[in-house]
Amino acid sequence: MRVGMGLIKNEYGVYHVRRKVPKALEVATARAMGVPKERVSWLKETLGTKDEKQARVLAKPVMMKFDRILAQAEALLVEHPVRTELTEAEIKQIADYFYAHQLGMDEELREEGIGSDPVFANVHRQLAEAGIEFETPFDVGEHSGSGGARTR
Repeated sequence: MRVGMGLIKNEYGVYHVRRKVPKALEVATARAMGVPKERVSWLKETLGTKDEKQARVLAKPVMMKFDRILAQAEALLVEHPVRTELTEAEIKQIADYFYAHQLGMDEELREEGIGSDPVFANVHRQLAEAGIEFETPFDVGEHSGSGGARTR
C-alpha cells in the first residue's frame, strides 16, 4: 500500500522507502553501492516500524541516502580523461610534496626521540662497541647493546 512519496507499507504493515533508479543509472548504481548484482532498478530500505507518523520522520534521511547513492552513480558515469604525461611544474610540485613529507617524517622521528631509526641505532651500537663515550638525548633501548655509552 502506497502512503506517500516513496513510502510504502508491505503486507505485514511495516513501512519501507522505495525509489526507482533511472534506467541510465541502473548499472552505475550497482557499482556505487558495491552490490554483486549487475544492475539495481529500485532502491529500497525498511524503516522497521508500523507507525505511519514515525515512518514519515524516518523516511527523510533514507531518501537523502538514496539521493547520495544516485549522485555517486552519476559521478561514475562522468568521463575522466586519462593523462599519460605530466608538465614540468607538476613534476616539481610532486617532488616538493614528497620532499616536504620526508622532512616531516624525519622531524617527527627526531621529536619523538625514541631512537627507532635503524641508522641511529646502528651508529649508537658501533660507538658503544668501540668504547667511545658519547651523550645522546635519545633512549635507544634494546637497539644498541649500550656497552660504554653514556646517555643523559
